[in-house]
Parts: sequence; C-alpha cells; structure tokens
Amino acid sequence: MNQTIISEAFGEQLALITANTPYAIESDSDTFVSELEHKVRKYMYSLWMDAQANKLANYLEKRQAAHFAQLYEFSYGVSMYDNEQTLSSRSDTLALMIIDEKVAYKKRLERIRLQYKRFKEICELISVKDKELFIRYFEQSQKVDYETLRNAVINNIRVISERYWSDEQTNEQHTRDSFNTKR
Repeated sequence: MNQTIISEAFGEQLALITANTPYAIESDSDTFVSELEHKVRKYMYSLWMDAQANKLANYLEKRQAAHFAQLYEFSYGVSMYDNEQTLSSRSDTLALMIIDEKVAYKKRLERIRLQYKRFKEICELISVKDKELFIRYFEQSQKVDYETLRNAVINNIRVISERYWSDEQTNEQHTRDSFNTKR
C-alpha cells in the first residue's frame, strides 16, 4: 500500500459514483468540468487522501521492522572492486545512512498521521449528517450518492478550504524558517 494506490482507488471510486450521472467523465472524452466542479473534486481528492492516511500509516508501521531489517542487510559489508580492499571500511557512513532513514521514516509516519488528524478535524467542524457521509465515503470507501456528496462538499467548501489554506501557510512558514536557519 502506498499513496499511488490510494490515489488510484479515489479515481476508481469517483468513476463508480459518477457513472450514469451528468458528472461522469470518460477518459477519452473532451468534456470539461466547471470551475466549481474542479474545486469540488480537488477537495474530494484531498479529503480522500487524508481519510485514507490512517490505513497507510498503520500499514507502514507494520512494515517498519521489516524495512529496517532490510537496511541492516546492506551494512554487513560491501565488496569493493576498485582497490585491494574487499570490504568497505565505511561502516560509519552506512550507520549514518541507516539512522537518517529511520528518522525520515518516522517523520513520514508523523506527516501521514497529521493528514488523518486534519480529516478528523474537518469532520468535527461540519454537521453530523455531513460528517457521517464524509466518513462513509472518504474513510470507509463506501459507495454514496454523488450528488449528495457533492452538495455536502459545496456546503462545507469554506471550512474545508480554510483548513487546507491554513496548513499551506504553516508549511510555507516552516519552509522559510528552516531555509533561514540553514544560512
């Protein structure tokens, strides 16, 4: 399981619920969607990815031990063919690479968990009816009526867009801060 698979699942689900509706778009079609429909689908995609993030994080946590074990397989020594030394004496470099990978893996898990937390926070800001609909479709991948889902997204588009905009601003500030500290 990875983000590509989750993304493809969104496309399949969207095709399933828009089939035989005015919102259905065939891959070989020249049909364009309105600006509103484009915005609705963009937020649907973001909500889908956030809601599915919990499953991805759980999967990655289960695979974590195996992933780290694979890293250590490379640390037993690497044959060197360009000089007389048969094994690399750079075990310190390999150890640092393993540490970096462990830190990166942990950060990735934290980032994915934050995506799911964002989905839950958005659900807390909307009506109970819309929250249940969002959970059924985005988190549990159940088929729902597209028109109902679309209207729920439109009705909550201000809340949804503000939440994503806020995260964007925070991420940009974090990037600026980390860039400035590296100078």
